[in-house]
Amino acid sequence: MTALSPADRTGVIEEARAALDAFLDGLNSHDMEQWTATLHFPQIRVHEGAVTVWQTPEEYLKESQGDLTALLASGWRRSGWLEVGYPQVSAVQVHAAVRFGRYDADGRLLGVFDSVYVVTRQEGRWGVLARIGFDSGTDEQA
Repeated sequence: MTALSPADRTGVIEEARAALDAFLDGLNSHDMEQWTATLHFPQIRVHEGAVTVWQTPEEYLKESQGDLTALLASGWRRSGWLEVGYPQVSAVQVHAAVRFGRYDADGRLLGVFDSVYVVTRQEGRWGVLARIGFDSGTDEQA
């Protein structure tokens, strides 16, 4: 594979970041269809020692509604990026090392999470293909 020029790398990172921001906007909208539209399938999530794979958007919508309901019941209202880095970048795949916070309706930090998001360009569209993460605790300040 040919290395990207600095300008091409910058452009790819901008496109991948737009996909990450759309992902977070979709989640924060509390609209499962909007959120699901930011993903690629099969969708992969590694969390709490488990691997979950959703083959289709329909499967994801059906099986993830309960997760959103539980998240809302915990007091969460929105999430925000605290840090985003791009340790690995190619023309069609970006690994984004992210740290994000979850916030309640009053803007209080509920938790901090470190993750790696695999963002890919498929059929001309960037989207999140996989998420690997864990709870970093709530002692960190944004």
